[in-house]
Amino acid sequence: MPGANNGSYKNITIESLLYTDLDKVIISIIMPIVVTIGIIGNVMTIIVIASKKCMHTPVNVYFANLAIADTMFLIVSPALIWNSYLKSPVNDLYDIGEMPNWVCPLYDFVSTTGETIALTTIFWLSIERYMAVCRPLKFQKSGFRNFSRSIKICGIIWLLCLSWNAPYLVATHTITEEVHWPLIAVNILPNFRTYCRRDGSYLAILWYIKRALTLLIIVIIVALYTAMLISLRKSRIAAASSTRPPRYKSEMKVFLTAFVTVTVYVVCIAPYYIYRALGQFKYITKDNSPLYIFYLMAYINSSVNPVIYNAMNYNFRRAFCDVYCSKCNRKKNKPTNVQI
Repeated sequence: MPGANNGSYKNITIESLLYTDLDKVIISIIMPIVVTIGIIGNVMTIIVIASKKCMHTPVNVYFANLAIADTMFLIVSPALIWNSYLKSPVNDLYDIGEMPNWVCPLYDFVSTTGETIALTTIFWLSIERYMAVCRPLKFQKSGFRNFSRSIKICGIIWLLCLSWNAPYLVATHTITEEVHWPLIAVNILPNFRTYCRRDGSYLAILWYIKRALTLLIIVIIVALYTAMLISLRKSRIAAASSTRPPRYKSEMKVFLTAFVTVTVYVVCIAPYYIYRALGQFKYITKDNSPLYIFYLMAYINSSVNPVIYNAMNYNFRRAFCDVYCSKCNRKKNKPTNVQI
């Protein structure tokens, strides 16, 4: 969240301070739908992976870890947007109003931790998929296929991310300041605003390091999946002239699920991070609509993964059906043995 701007809006027109019709539609209609669907879908995914033994595979452990992080992000991140929208006509995302002081550090810590865990999980999943596709012998010898090992790695991811974001719990606090509106708005807009503020130069350094690492990780992920595509293409050509069962077919099923998940992540989250970087030193822009569009894209990213899993992989569809559909439970068809 940005720092103070001395509460001065004298040179800003009143129209630029209020929510546009697009803002209202996004915040009051589309966001609640996306967030609700996302929370329900991710919780359902966690239950399916945890309850179905056939889903206990290393890759699914990372999908479950990603679902937990996405659920955290969806529960906490939209809260300030909706609170600010309900309390005041002013389009000020960072005005928390009369919320308790502990909200600021908790909000910062939980939402940022959810983002970090999701990014780290996506990154490690990409590394493991790269090893499976491009270095299959090393992949088998290294123990990447071990279910318990994946759980331990997820535990390490949580420990590192919680530790990395712990400073937000002690260095984020609440600030209240008087606001100087344009004369035409003095009688209809609130005279004070309360917002969350991060103190300490080390938090600023931490913020820049995180953004730089995010950019670097996204570049590495793109490079890894490019290498995987090249390797799978070579495997398909080799399989066409061989009588042995084609290795690329089983790998392609797993690869496509991970590839679509990562692609959606990069496409949806990149504008969000860019806007957060550009808006770090601003409270309100003349047109705040892009802000809510970028936030909406981030929420869509955290909500759409269960749909991707079911659309791309038969095992997920079968497992979801077994857990939540009584009619399907009567059928004798069982999930295939292809692991993802």
